[in-house]
Amino acid sequence: MNSTSFTLHFSGHETFALRYGWLNKAYTTLNLNEKNIEKQVVELGVGKNMVNSIKYWSDISGLVPLQNKEDKKLSYETKLGDIFEKFDPYLELNESTWLLHYFIQKRFNDLTFSRWYFNFSNKQIFDKSELVSDLIDWLESTDLKVPSLATLQKDFDCFLLCYSKRLSGKKLNEDTFISPLNELNLIYQIESHKFKADLLEQKNLPVQVFLYCLVDYWKENLIESPTISVDSVSTNPGSPGRLYRLNNAAVDYFLNQCALIDDRFKWTDTLGMRSLACDQIKEINLEELLSNIYRGKIENE
Repeated sequence: MNSTSFTLHFSGHETFALRYGWLNKAYTTLNLNEKNIEKQVVELGVGKNMVNSIKYWSDISGLVPLQNKEDKKLSYETKLGDIFEKFDPYLELNESTWLLHYFIQKRFNDLTFSRWYFNFSNKQIFDKSELVSDLIDWLESTDLKVPSLATLQKDFDCFLLCYSKRLSGKKLNEDTFISPLNELNLIYQIESHKFKADLLEQKNLPVQVFLYCLVDYWKENLIESPTISVDSVSTNPGSPGRLYRLNNAAVDYFLNQCALIDDRFKWTDTLGMRSLACDQIKEINLEELLSNIYRGKIENE
């Protein structure tokens, strides 16, 4: 890996996890070009630190607020705004939560702690000190500047607040319900300071969501290839198999299902070659795939 391909983004969230309603509020209310922080405090109804955190999560998720739609300077944009506008205005559906996770984590060359973990770490059981140490080793091995230990620890804390199911005795801690990303059950606490992130079947992941993310990844990273292998979907940074922490059997299943729901794709499992083929990958319309995810789920459709 070439160190020049990475930027570091280990701060900016003020250690606030992404909270329910923040992105909806950002989409409808936030103006990224507003310099008057006091005005934004009033408009968003939160404190100064939370205003900065909302801006961070808007940026990291690729959300472009309504008031900034014509701003060509924004460096990262996903279809999150379209989801708010057309399909799920309060980000309530399971499909939207899976997509939100993908949008946040797929930009692996702009590193946050969570992006590093989902895209580059293979550790399934970890504690804070172990994972921070692993990240430092990884940064050094790729000739990247290592931020302060305090910065990395705070980013780890935010990562866990977003994703981990925490237990207090036998009851769920109230912190569990801070972030919608908790609902995905990708990380959970197994001991007081130990956490686990299994590779699973992810049965709550809709096939249409997987197909959208697969095509998005394929078009961005392997556009000249008419086939995509199980291994690349399982292990490559930015791939849906890796970001959704799917085991090999699950990747097989989802790729097979993609061929069943869309005849432009052909699944091959012969002579040890397990892959999905699509001769039309350049022409496939991501907006059409996004609409298919929400078909039948929109009121009064």
